Amino acid sequence: MSSQHNSPLNQLSDGLIIGPEHHRFKLVGSAVSHPLGQRWDAEDMSTPKPTPVSLFVLSPQLIRSKPFLAEFKKQIIFAKNLKHKHIAQTFGYFVHKGGMLFFTTERLDGPTLQTLIDDKRSKKLKETQQRGLLLQLASATDALVQKLRDAHGALAPDLIYINRKGGVKILPINPRKLLKEVAVALEPPFMAAAYQPPEAYHENPLPLNADSYSIAAMVYATLTAAHPFSANESEAERVQRRLKPLSKLGSKWSQLEASLSTLPEERAQNATALIEGLFEQDTTEEAADPSLDETDTRDSSVATETPSSQAAKKTAESEPKRSRRFSAIGLGIAFGLGAVAGLSVSFLLLSQQQAMMTDSINAWKAQAENWKARAQEHELAVAALQQSLAQAEQAAAAGAAPSSPSESSGLSTFRDELTVGGFGPRMVILPAGSFTMGDSAGKGDDNEKPTLTVTIEKPFALAKYEVTFAEYDQFAQATGRKLPADEGWGRGQQPVINVSWNDAQAYTQWLAAQTGQPYRLPSEAEWEYAARAGTTTAYWWGDELSPAHAVCDGCGTQWDGKRPAPVGSVKESPWGLHDMSGNVDEWVQDCYTSSYNGHPTDGSARLSGNCQSRVMRGGSWFDIDRVIRPASRYRHPLNATRNTWGFRVALDTSN
Repeated sequence: MSSQHNSPLNQLSDGLIIGPEHHRFKLVGSAVSHPLGQRWDAEDMSTPKPTPVSLFVLSPQLIRSKPFLAEFKKQIIFAKNLKHKHIAQTFGYFVHKGGMLFFTTERLDGPTLQTLIDDKRSKKLKETQQRGLLLQLASATDALVQKLRDAHGALAPDLIYINRKGGVKILPINPRKLLKEVAVALEPPFMAAAYQPPEAYHENPLPLNADSYSIAAMVYATLTAAHPFSANESEAERVQRRLKPLSKLGSKWSQLEASLSTLPEERAQNATALIEGLFEQDTTEEAADPSLDETDTRDSSVATETPSSQAAKKTAESEPKRSRRFSAIGLGIAFGLGAVAGLSVSFLLLSQQQAMMTDSINAWKAQAENWKARAQEHELAVAALQQSLAQAEQAAAAGAAPSSPSESSGLSTFRDELTVGGFGPRMVILPAGSFTMGDSAGKGDDNEKPTLTVTIEKPFALAKYEVTFAEYDQFAQATGRKLPADEGWGRGQQPVINVSWNDAQAYTQWLAAQTGQPYRLPSEAEWEYAARAGTTTAYWWGDELSPAHAVCDGCGTQWDGKRPAPVGSVKESPWGLHDMSGNVDEWVQDCYTSSYNGHPTDGSARLSGNCQSRVMRGGSWFDIDRVIRPASRYRHPLNATRNTWGFRVALDTSN
C-alpha cells in the first residue's frame, strides 16, 4: 500500500503465530510487499505436521471498503473450489484478533513472471523453456475461464508465480473486480492495467477470448524481457500503439499480432490455441516443465524472491558445505548468465517410454472424442429434421401465408411472399405498450443504465425465429453474395452465423425489395421489449435459468457451449418468440453508446454515437447466463463476423 506506517502489519515478525483459535499459522522469515498488503511464508500449525503455505495479509486501508470485502470473500470462496495443477491452491481466508484479515495458498516459493521480465531473465531462457512456461500459463488460463464461465480480464505477470516444483502457479484473484470501487493507491500497484485488453477499459461484458490478448502481451514480454504496454496509458494510446515485430517468431509474428488486435474476433479463441500456434514443435506441458529445481536454486538469488529469504541467507552462511556449493554453482552460472546470478530454470523432458504412453493416451482420447462427436451430430441431425418437418407443416398450413393466430401466444403471425418464390421469415405481430428498459434488477453492467421508460406506440412485427441459413442462403445465391461458413454444423434450419451487421442490413434491404415491405433490423428498444414479453424478471421465464428455455453455456441443453441449436428447439416465450435469449447473438439497428443517457424513449433506434460499432443483443450458445438476459447489451464493429452472431428482422405493421 502507499503507506504502512503505524499499521498492524508492522507488528508482524518471524515466528509470530496468527489466525483464529481453531486455525493457527506461524510466520517464517520476513514479509514481501504486495499490492494487497504483505506476503509471507508461513506454516499451517493446524495440520498433524506443519504444512508450508503462503500467507497474504490485507492492508487495513483495503478492508475498510465494504465493496472490496464483499468481492474479496466471493473470490476466495470461488478460488477454494478450483482444482488445477497450475492454479495456486487456495485454502481460504482467516481473521486474526483485532480484525486482521489474510488468506492462504499453497507455498509459492519461486519468482513471479514479472520479476523474470524486469530482471531481463525471461528472454535468456531457451525456447523449450519459454514454451513450457507459456503453455502451462495458457492451460491454467483456459481452465480458469472455463470455471468462471467468463473472461478473467486482469491477468498479468505479477499474478504468475513459477515454483521450484510444480512450475507455473496463477494466483486466482482478480484485481480488476477487487478494486472496482476502491479509491486507494496501491504500492506496489497491480500490473493488470498494463496487460488488459482495450475492451477492459469499459464496464461492458468481456468476450470469452479477452484473456488471449493478455497472454499475447505476456508472450511478447517474456521473449523481449520488456513490458509492451504501460499501466498509465489511455485506451486511445493503447489502440494506436504498434509493437515492433519480433524477428524471433518469423512468420508466426502475424499470429501474435492478431491476438493483440483491438478486435476480439481477430484473436485466438483461447490461450492454448495461441501458444500452440506460436510453438508447434512440442506443446505438451510435460515436454518442458518450468519448475525451479530446489537443489540448484536453494542458495541462489531466487531466494531473494521469497519472504523467508533473510532466514535462508543466514542458514547458508552457517553451513560451510552449502556455502561451497553456492560458490561453485554461482561462479559457473555467472559466466553463462551474468546478471542471472544463479537462477537455474530446469525443464524435465519426457523419456521415450513416457512419450509413447502419452501418444497412446492421446489416441484413446481422440477416438473417444470422435465417438462423442458422432453421437452429438446424430442428435443434432434428428433435431434439425424434426424442426424442418415442423417448418414444412407450418408452411403448408400457411398456404398463401394469410395472418393467423399463434396457438400459444394468441398473437397473429404471417409470412410475406417473395418475388423469387417462397416466403420470407415468419413474423409475429407484437402489441403496443410500455416497459422499463435496462438493468432494473441490479445484475447488469453500467451500459444498461440508467433505466428508462420506453413506450412503443404502435404494434410492430418481429421474426418468430432467428434468420436461418435456408433463408439467408436464398438471398446470397440470388445476389451473388458469398455464403457464410456453417462451421460444419449444418445449414437449413440452423440460425445463420458468421454474418456482420452489414450483411444483416443487406439481407433486410433485399427482403424489402422482394416483398414490397420495409423490412429492417429491430431497434434495441424493440428487441428488449419483445425479449421481455411483458415480464419484469431477469429472463422472460423468471429470475433464474430453467432447462429447455435457452441455449447457452450452462443452460441445460445438448448444445450448450458447443454450437447453436436449430431455430425453435427450445420453448417459445409468452409472445410466441423463440431464442430471444441465447442460441446466437443478434444484431440490432442502433449505434453503440456506453449508457442510456439521451436514449430515445419512443422505441426508435439510436443513430448517433459510435456508429462504427453496432449494438448486439441476446447472448449465444457460447455465453454464460448473465449475457443472455434481455437487458444485456454489447457492441461489435459493423463489418466483423463470428460463429456466434446472427440476427432477426422487424417490420412496421402499419405498412
